[in-house]
Amino acid sequence: MENIGIDLGSWNGVFAVPNSVVDEHIKLAGAAQLKVLLFVLRHSGEAINTEQLGAELNMHPADVSDSINFWINCGLLKRQDNGVSPSDAESSAVSELADTPTPAVERPKTPKRASTRPPRPSGPYISQRILQDKEFAFLAEEAQSIIGKPLSTGDLGILLNLHDMDGLPVDVITMLLQFCVSREKFGMKYIESVGISWAQQGIDNVSKAEEKIKEFAVQRDAWAKVSAIFGIKSVGSPTKTQLEFANRWLNEWGYKSDVIRLAYETCVDKKGEYNLRYIDGIIKKWHKLGVHTMKEIELVNNRHSEQAEKSVQRKTSYDITAIDSIDEFK
Repeated sequence: MENIGIDLGSWNGVFAVPNSVVDEHIKLAGAAQLKVLLFVLRHSGEAINTEQLGAELNMHPADVSDSINFWINCGLLKRQDNGVSPSDAESSAVSELADTPTPAVERPKTPKRASTRPPRPSGPYISQRILQDKEFAFLAEEAQSIIGKPLSTGDLGILLNLHDMDGLPVDVITMLLQFCVSREKFGMKYIESVGISWAQQGIDNVSKAEEKIKEFAVQRDAWAKVSAIFGIKSVGSPTKTQLEFANRWLNEWGYKSDVIRLAYETCVDKKGEYNLRYIDGIIKKWHKLGVHTMKEIELVNNRHSEQAEKSVQRKTSYDITAIDSIDEFK
């Protein structure tokens, strides 16, 4: 009798995936969560940390950690002192099906990637949150009312990430939306960037949000005054640089309109154009010299002119002496 060998190819090596992944969790799990789970199940018995997982899966360690937490909450993974592994029940199932133990492999270290935003939640997960979480359901409805249009799944995902990942309370996100709309900024990308900035600054309650909005109002008023001093028409919303410069000149350093106008005219005379950073350099120089009024600036300018004139005279005197000493002119 002839023996026939059958090569199953890649099917010769398999590992177990719990039924509950498909039956209970696949609707809520995103691509990142599934990638992390499959990798951990495949390498059951190995000590793997978030840095290694991130390197293998081309994911930031923070995203890996979020995905691990998802499966820990589902009861499929558990943390160990040296990393993460399948929970006891799933680990035993994997070991029963494994033909041979997988040896630990030392993986090359890769440089850390820049921090990235976590993936936005999937549509089914957002729908479930709206049904189960009254607070988020309120935020979703309130956001649509403030912005004045229905929000897409992606828009709601941004709001959910600002709440879950960045730690902004619902009432603070509501104030954030109102603030952005008051500036005629309706895009969710812009709202997300401002929300991330607030979170990084620790604006995590209504009181801090109110202070931030007041601070912006003060800066906006300062820029309105400065643009009027320059005689330019402010088009659209002021930039961050315009707000910071104007607030510093007027509110922090206390310069008056005539001095700021002088800085503007000096810039135009020397550069032939309006240049905000050049104007800031002029005012910054005055501030370092401790001069704040037109009279003080005039005194400093006169003193510098006198010093420059004396320097020219000394140089001229030296040049004449030098010329006189040359033999061929005698």
